[in-house]
This record gives sequence, C-alpha cells and structure tokens, in this order.
Amino acid sequence: MPDSVELVRKSFEAMHAWDVDALLRLYDPEVEYLPLTGTHVESGGYRGHEGVRAYFAEARELWDVMEPEGHDFRDLGDCVVVAGSCRVRGRASGAESNPPCAWVIRVRAGRIVSHRTCTTYEEALRIAARRQTPRASSV
Repeated sequence: MPDSVELVRKSFEAMHAWDVDALLRLYDPEVEYLPLTGTHVESGGYRGHEGVRAYFAEARELWDVMEPEGHDFRDLGDCVVVAGSCRVRGRASGAESNPPCAWVIRVRAGRIVSHRTCTTYEEALRIAARRQTPRASSV
C-alpha cells in the first residue's frame, strides 16, 4: 500500500492527465470531492465516483487545460496538505491562469476519502487542523 503522500502525488498525476479512471482507482467509492468551481460546489461538492466523473465532465467543457501541481506535500496523519498551483486554460476563451491553490486530501486505509481545494495554504492548514482536533465527548 503506498504511503499517503505517494497516493496523493499519483492522484495529481491522474488529474493532470485527465485520467479519471486512474483517479477513481485511488478514491474511495464514497469520496467527497470539493473543488473551487463546478455546479455542485455551493451544495457541498461532488460525492462518490459518479460525482467525480460528473465534475470532470463539467471541467472538460470549461477548460482544455487543467493541470494541478503540488509543490509541497505535508503528511499530517489522516490527511495530506498540499501547496501548489493549478494551471487552467479556458476552452472557449483561451485565457490562461495559474493561480496558487492548496488542497486538503484525507486518506483512510490506502484510499482518498476527501479531496478539497482551497485558495490559500493557510486556509488548507486551518481546515486540516479543525478536522484533527479531537471532539469533546459529553458525559
């Protein structure tokens, strides 16, 4: 079983290549996928393999280039926080952008169970810290 960082690196390679089948082999069947853009972002993102397929079909209509690139991968136990950028080029406009991005990617039992894109690394670290804080139990 690959370690979490290696698993996340492979997911970035699959996204960069638009290889959704390879990506889904790394994702849990019930994966939560929350990108910055897409028709389901406001309603909580995309769920499961079919949701991820729907997102990539939408993305393919918008962009002819979508290349997420991780520059720094930090393993925080149950998740990997990635700092990087995502180069995109609009299919209709041809406009290009390469904004900084960060990701919080949760891994369990050798599968990615949650993939969330953030606008800043600081935001990603805050989200990762919130999820790792033990919940108080009521007695």
